[in-house]
Amino acid sequence: MKERYQEIDEKNETLRDYLGIFKDKSRDFLEKFEMSWIYHDAALEGTVYTQQELVSALFPERASMDPAMIPVVLEVRNHKAACDFLREEASTTGKKQTQITLTTIKRIHDLLCGSTPEAQQARANIERRERTEKELTKERERSGYRKDMPLHRTYFHEIAQPAKIQPMLEKLVDYTGSAEYREFHPIKQAAVVQHKFMQIFPFTENSGKVGRMLTNLVLLRNGYMPAIIHSIDRQRYYESLRGAEGVFRALLMDAIENSLDNGVKYFKDMSRRYKAIN
Repeated sequence: MKERYQEIDEKNETLRDYLGIFKDKSRDFLEKFEMSWIYHDAALEGTVYTQQELVSALFPERASMDPAMIPVVLEVRNHKAACDFLREEASTTGKKQTQITLTTIKRIHDLLCGSTPEAQQARANIERRERTEKELTKERERSGYRKDMPLHRTYFHEIAQPAKIQPMLEKLVDYTGSAEYREFHPIKQAAVVQHKFMQIFPFTENSGKVGRMLTNLVLLRNGYMPAIIHSIDRQRYYESLRGAEGVFRALLMDAIENSLDNGVKYFKDMSRRYKAIN
């Protein structure tokens, strides 16, 4: 396992070096990377965005928006807001901070659900109407912890009973501040957080997205690129959550390494094209 961690660390450093060397092209790469991140993260939940929807949401100056796309555009922008929050949080706390707090978990969930004042105002501006009381009540309900055991759901691993959600989340938060957890390699920390969080599955909506965001917060704090679990691995992802943490960690490492390999290839190809021209 140490050898695998070392290989990933070396590839991560290589990609970081390329990002520093090709500063003028890094923005283009990072834009494509983030679009891929949002696309695959949503696809794991069964929602597949089109290229036009993603561009209209993320780069409104580049594409016009059909009014029928408003719900999707808002959803993508909420996802983007959560990604931005992770980067800001990671740059502020850095690798010395290992603990995940309940405040951070709730903030990520609110951003993904569009429950923040900023998101609600943006939605009012684009929809040009106020939310009805029925809609507001529904939004307040989904912002809290899950209150039932859903019969029909995307994930099929065992999840916590509603009464156990709060104490289990508090236990997870405490564990991420423990000496044992701090001794783990950052990739294992990232895997442990998501695996344990998904066994709790605290929210009716977006628990999967929040779990993956927590993993990427850990990775970003430690200087890694976010892990993109591709939609083609959707079934493997679901199955990994039914097994031990080590099974899920193997999937996560594959996802991290795949993203790094693609990033390094992007810049190597660019370097070769540059040398051919000159």
